[in-house]
Amino acid sequence: MSRRVVSFALLAMLVWGQPARYRELRRVIDRNTGFAHMTRGVNMYTLYALRSCVGERDLPVLRDMLRDKDRITRMAVSSVLADMGGEGERAVRARLAEVRDAGEKMMLQDALGELARRDHRLILEYPLTGAERARIRGCK
Repeated sequence: MSRRVVSFALLAMLVWGQPARYRELRRVIDRNTGFAHMTRGVNMYTLYALRSCVGERDLPVLRDMLRDKDRITRMAVSSVLADMGGEGERAVRARLAEVRDAGEKMMLQDALGELARRDHRLILEYPLTGAERARIRGCK
């Protein structure tokens, strides 16, 4: 019985211990995540929704989100940080220097590599129809 109480207390601390802004951005990612072949993943709607919600003041929260336990969250955040340029790009590079996991390194390198592509377009400049924009569930 006491194990359950301790487990619940730890879970509660993890969930409610995160700042409100962290939880809000996590919800934006979760509500706009796509599914293909029964696999959850990041798509342009995910990136557009998150990017439209964040600015320079969110950099500390986004840096923390690069360490989230959910890979999809980390993938979306790394792409958005790289897209923000300057401090955001530096945050991704700093995280890249820290990680040892090959999959995590590849994900961060992909986010940075997107910037180097000749046909790179900023996330908020991605062409969406009015109907597509209406489907995006961003910040409140």
